[in-house]
Amino acid sequence: MIRKVFLYLFDVIVVSIVISLGVLSIFLYKLNNELPSINELKDFTYKEPTIIYDKNENIIAELGEEVRYPVDLEDIPLYLKEAIIAVEDSRFYEHGGVDFFSIIRAFIVNIKAGKIVEGGSTLTQQLVKVLYLTPEKKLKRKVKEAMLAYKIDNYLSKDKILEMYLNQVYLGRGAYGVSAAARNYFNKRLNELTLEECALIAGLPKAPGIYAPHISYDKSLKRRDHVLLRMFEEGFITESTYKTMVIKPIIFEDKKPRRLRYAGHFVDYVIDYLHNTLEIKDVTNSGYKIYTSLDLAFQQLAEENIKNNLFLITRRIGYSGPIGNANDHNIETKLKNVKYLSDLDMLVAEVIDVDRMEATLSLIDGIKTTLFLINNKWAKPYGSGKRNLDDLRTILRSGDYVLVKRNGKNNSVLELTQEPEVESALLAIDPTTGAILAMVGSFDFRKSMFNRATMAKRQAGSLFKPIVYAAAIEENYDLTSLIFDAPVIKKADLDNEYWKPENFEEKFYGFTTLKRALTKSRNVVTIKLAEKLGIRTIKHYSKKFGITSHLENDLSVSIGSSSISLIEMVYAFSAFSNLGKIFAVNPIISITDIKGDVIFKSSPVIKYNPISESTADIMNYALIDVVENGTGRKAKIIPRFIGGKTGSTNDYRDAWFVGYLPNLVVGVWAGFDDFRPIGRLETGARTVLPVWVNFVKDVLDKLDYATYPVSNNVVYYKVDQTTHKKTENISVNYTFEPFSTGTR
Repeated sequence: MIRKVFLYLFDVIVVSIVISLGVLSIFLYKLNNELPSINELKDFTYKEPTIIYDKNENIIAELGEEVRYPVDLEDIPLYLKEAIIAVEDSRFYEHGGVDFFSIIRAFIVNIKAGKIVEGGSTLTQQLVKVLYLTPEKKLKRKVKEAMLAYKIDNYLSKDKILEMYLNQVYLGRGAYGVSAAARNYFNKRLNELTLEECALIAGLPKAPGIYAPHISYDKSLKRRDHVLLRMFEEGFITESTYKTMVIKPIIFEDKKPRRLRYAGHFVDYVIDYLHNTLEIKDVTNSGYKIYTSLDLAFQQLAEENIKNNLFLITRRIGYSGPIGNANDHNIETKLKNVKYLSDLDMLVAEVIDVDRMEATLSLIDGIKTTLFLINNKWAKPYGSGKRNLDDLRTILRSGDYVLVKRNGKNNSVLELTQEPEVESALLAIDPTTGAILAMVGSFDFRKSMFNRATMAKRQAGSLFKPIVYAAAIEENYDLTSLIFDAPVIKKADLDNEYWKPENFEEKFYGFTTLKRALTKSRNVVTIKLAEKLGIRTIKHYSKKFGITSHLENDLSVSIGSSSISLIEMVYAFSAFSNLGKIFAVNPIISITDIKGDVIFKSSPVIKYNPISESTADIMNYALIDVVENGTGRKAKIIPRFIGGKTGSTNDYRDAWFVGYLPNLVVGVWAGFDDFRPIGRLETGARTVLPVWVNFVKDVLDKLDYATYPVSNNVVYYKVDQTTHKKTENISVNYTFEPFSTGTR
């Protein structure tokens, strides 16, 4: 009887084992079919940021969700590799992907502790988790992890597995991989790390949200010392080295280094160019290296000069008011929006009390200080018509938050300042290639990402006139051709309204040469010339110059009534310095993919050829005269021959200047986004020509010396200044003027 019962139980056990093994086999078979393929690991591509460079290979931007800089295992310090192995997987080079010895050891340790204090996962299993699986603690996931780890260990070398782990693991502060961690915590390259710094990084994978030094210094120190202890126990360092290292403090960067991002508007322009022109869609995380035409030195000087000029304009036109008042429901948002101005040495202060001559302020750190009227007379209310402020109570009240700046000897003088409301843009290109050298789209990219250099269309004013005069030269006029500058009345529309154009000076000058009219920017002569040419002809030539913006269909188009973008005008002007050739916009030199293969390389392409060489040569002469003797004469300070043209619009809403050298064209615009007048007499010559001059002076020594190309079809004749005709007579009142001898 007992024997039968025993045999029965034995059969039951055997059947149960067979069934269990069968179920387990089916379970494992099903899981195996659910596992991702590991074939691609042989040629694994990391998710890398795309890096954008300037023309000199300076980094201007890093894109991408993950900060990662993959490196070969041989470029990772030995101490760092040993530290990771010591603390995470000391039997890494011995097990087959899953370490059953470590699992049993961890199980015993956790039982004794009554909680989970140690894990048994190998580096291979952790790599599986990083690459393929979620961190959830479920049996099914853990089995998949073990199966994949076993497969990977048999598929890749141990060194390759370690290399992939060290490049993939998240180490906190946005850093993926040890190279990014070295930069983010110590602002160092990998080969510059010390032993104790390697130990700190090696301690982070377990829980970067706990052990990162900027989160908890004490926990980070204990974790680092534990790593050093494990290195000593595993024989990677000596006892004396261990004792020396554990007494060292942690020295790390308090602030995570900013991801490099210069030239924000240009970077956005490049990304759009990649998407829309080159049709490269996945830009951000694909590890591209994009080499652009931008010159970072030019860019930084452009941004600095635009900022300085906008502060000057702001002081001229007056104070637009405080940031807000403590009683405003959205004051926190307003204060947050100007936080970036601290980088420009601007401080936020609250007005505690104010009377006519002085105001008591509390700075953000609680320090009380006094603001005096005598140092802030510039701050008359914008649009008030006053020359100076005579009472602080006109602009301030208790509870106001204002921006201030320290000036004077030892920073002893406190002055009101403000975030400029007036905006500006600058674009610099090489006319001989079409390359963009600098692009500024606003006062600061952090204030406004809207790119006014490319996206805004504003009335061009007198800046448009050179296109009219170039059309006239093409249509067989000469610079000595005469137009009668006298009052004229034109029918404006179908409602019996009339238009009486005037010159800026509100005077008329009689017979005027085209050269004189362009130099002095005479409106009436330009309108009469346009009437002779015809609106259709002017629009035809505008299109040939690459201007695609809508143009008005009346004579006002000739003096810039249409709205055009800065980029259109800058490239149009490049024809004058380049014998009539306009190269296509060229922001990118080349692109390499994640493997280092060149997938795009640009070459300069002539896109427009709007005028003949002789016309371009003649217009270049005329536009140099604008600078030498006309509205652009402030640019004469540049020790080169400069051509250019100012532009101003009705009520001073827009101010322009586009000027050029043989190998540089720079355009600047300023105005309010809401089309308010900038201020009385804020013309192109006053408002933006100074920033153009300062920028060009700053970059001049970085430019190669170049001369303007000339046309073989242009000759200079002696012209009598009284009759404005060619002459061979002896005269003391004459000039030499250019004329075309060939077919235009």
